[in-house]
Amino acid sequence: MTPRATATGHAIEESPEAFFARFRAHGVEAYLFPEPWGSPLLEGLARGQVFYALDRGTPPAPTGPTWVLLHGMVREAKPLRGEAFWQREGASYRLGGKALPLAEGFYLLESLLPLVVYAEDPLPEMAEVLLWPPLMLFRE
Repeated sequence: MTPRATATGHAIEESPEAFFARFRAHGVEAYLFPEPWGSPLLEGLARGQVFYALDRGTPPAPTGPTWVLLHGMVREAKPLRGEAFWQREGASYRLGGKALPLAEGFYLLESLLPLVVYAEDPLPEMAEVLLWPPLMLFRE
């Protein structure tokens, strides 16, 4: 598998397993619904939020409570004006919350759900972001 890369050519992940291991502590307990046959998207529920994410784990996907790591790539960012939020816009997600730097370009966005994001440019401490689709889900 080829590592995912940024627009500038830097690798974002060496493998799904290595990425999950690196950021596992920033995951969340989620309930995963049965995988739609033939679909790479999983439907999950965590902290009252429904999400749809591309499954980056080894098949088959589990059903029920599972520790997951959600990850997205920032398409647009601006300072957050107001409360933390999480909403779907078509195939993308727009969310806001506190952005904590983790490593070069990576942030933990503490929204209604924790999400590890990668941003080409630094994020403000309180950020509103629009993610490139798809939202990704890493799991054991």
